[in-house]
Amino acid sequence: MNRQDMEEFATKLAPLLDGFTAEIAEDQPVYLVRRDGACLVVHRVWKRPERVKIIAGHTGGEAGYGLARHEITAAVARGPERVAADIKRRLLPTYERDLAIVRERLTEAAVADAQRARFAGRLRRLIPAAHVADEGRWLVARWHVGTATCVLTASGEASACRIEIDGADHDLVARMARALTQE
Repeated sequence: MNRQDMEEFATKLAPLLDGFTAEIAEDQPVYLVRRDGACLVVHRVWKRPERVKIIAGHTGGEAGYGLARHEITAAVARGPERVAADIKRRLLPTYERDLAIVRERLTEAAVADAQRARFAGRLRRLIPAAHVADEGRWLVARWHVGTATCVLTASGEASACRIEIDGADHDLVARMARALTQE
């Protein structure tokens, strides 16, 4: 199976899978995509030109999610109808379950990012002299009081986080506690 054959096969396969369309671009794999972000990649199987491998992908990659890799191989000679039936039966059920998990985790991450951004804004208002850095799951604020260096590190989603302050006086800690508990 050469590239043109694979493109033709994918073009015939896509309409048989509910909502998928073939995306074909030069120097790119052949993709079957759906509006909701579902993505299947059609590959030739190395040294087995009579077979294709269908690999399901997750938005934003799957390595960080700890989810199983979803893929099947199929004989091209069986035809697009039977390969589509295999995809629907063997690949899509578990892939769609995991895709829902990925979407949920992406939503949770977006909420956590927004919470951290609001928390960083409150820190900047509370301690104007502080340098506040959002380092992903960590917020770090550094500032100087006289010759002392103060560091505040907040981890978590900022709605329930652990804060450590080194080098701050009692008045600053009291002001920060009041300010950080206000919405």
